Amino acid sequence: MFCQAFLFSKFKRLAEDLFLQLEEHVFMERVEEIVGVNNTHPSRIINFDQTSVLLQKTYGKTLSPIGVKQVHVIQPPGEKERFTVGLAVTGDGQKFPAAIVFKGGVKTGQLSANILGKLKIPDNVRVFSTRTAWWNSRIDHEWIKQSFEEDTQNTLYLIRDHFAAHLKFESRELLESRNVDQVFIPRGMTGTYQPLDVGINAPFKANLKRAYHEWRKERAELTGKGYLRKPSRQDFIDFVSQAWADVNPETIENAFVGAQILPEPTYMIANEQTSVENDEAPLEFSFSSIEENSGDEVAEDSSLEYSFSTDY
Repeated sequence: MFCQAFLFSKFKRLAEDLFLQLEEHVFMERVEEIVGVNNTHPSRIINFDQTSVLLQKTYGKTLSPIGVKQVHVIQPPGEKERFTVGLAVTGDGQKFPAAIVFKGGVKTGQLSANILGKLKIPDNVRVFSTRTAWWNSRIDHEWIKQSFEEDTQNTLYLIRDHFAAHLKFESRELLESRNVDQVFIPRGMTGTYQPLDVGINAPFKANLKRAYHEWRKERAELTGKGYLRKPSRQDFIDFVSQAWADVNPETIENAFVGAQILPEPTYMIANEQTSVENDEAPLEFSFSSIEENSGDEVAEDSSLEYSFSTDY
């Protein structure tokens, strides 16, 4: 019995490995068809990903005298909160507006008209809301409607992971109606083949941290209970807007090359066509790789932890 169970487990792992290898092979063939055979312009190749930002830091340590039987830890009021940011980029370095998903009302999942009316939303940001602040199928459907026109002539290619909302029939049907072909990255390989994970999410998150720290330096006032004042939704909208604006096109193009989607960045192609060739100059690129699991919910990013105010 033990031998049979062992053989079955080994056979199952082998079958899973073969399936993943096949999935990777099919994906790379699809990319080769899009880029090499069809000669698709990089502006029509799009990558989308979402990441979760934790809004309230839970303290893991505190100071207390040695030997006491009870230790009291003071936490900011309220439960942990988070918001989700969805980012989309094209192979030639263009950026779609960053999509922020805040936590809405318990009953409707929506932010009230009063709150929305007070928010000043920059052109490079879109604001959505759900009950949980997670990216779900409803938000995915709405994002597609806002991002792609109905009368798109040339086929667009949207590269995404196997996140649950991306697999919904409604999203697939809407994308097809707008002439957008969805191409799925092999499971567990977003750190290799997803441009946003390879070289864009990391600098964006670094920019987001810097925006928050600069804001905090100028605001040391305390609440009536002695806590530092929390950023409002408007503040976080401004953080995301600035962080996204600071990601430059060359970074995006290099990420598509690093993820093996494009053979070279478009700015290099332009240089080859307009300048004297210099074969002796070495080409050096640097990429960071972050792989995030694709599950039913966006993985928490513990490196981005802030306190959050619901003032608006």
